[in-house]
Amino acid sequence: MTHRHVILVVDDERDVRDLFADTLRESGHHVEDARDGDDALRLIDEGLRPCLVLSDVLMPRVDGWDLSRALSRQHPDLPVVLVTGDRLLSIRAPVRDKPASPDELEAMIRSYCPLSDAVAAPHPADEARA
Repeated sequence: MTHRHVILVVDDERDVRDLFADTLRESGHHVEDARDGDDALRLIDEGLRPCLVLSDVLMPRVDGWDLSRALSRQHPDLPVVLVTGDRLLSIRAPVRDKPASPDELEAMIRSYCPLSDAVAAPHPADEARA
């Protein structure tokens, strides 16, 4: 039995969203995704309640910085982790490099998502064996 968290992945590149989402799903988490900050805000306004938002920094329309600011005003308890493929930006700003390894993603979830926010669910590997 594992504990599933709801994670929102925000990135304008479909391949990157899929990479993060597939990795998180393989760990047993529920993942929603958005192509930019505007879509992420809409999902949350419609009732999505993730325990963590994992967002790219550089995106069209509403970027990761603006998304983080908007969420900190509207949902101050919702953690936002910003990631970037721009190595120079990750050195100068409080953002993480992407891609992140499965172990790094799990560490983020353990750090930011309280166990009380999780839903007890069988791990996908356990379901496959049943």
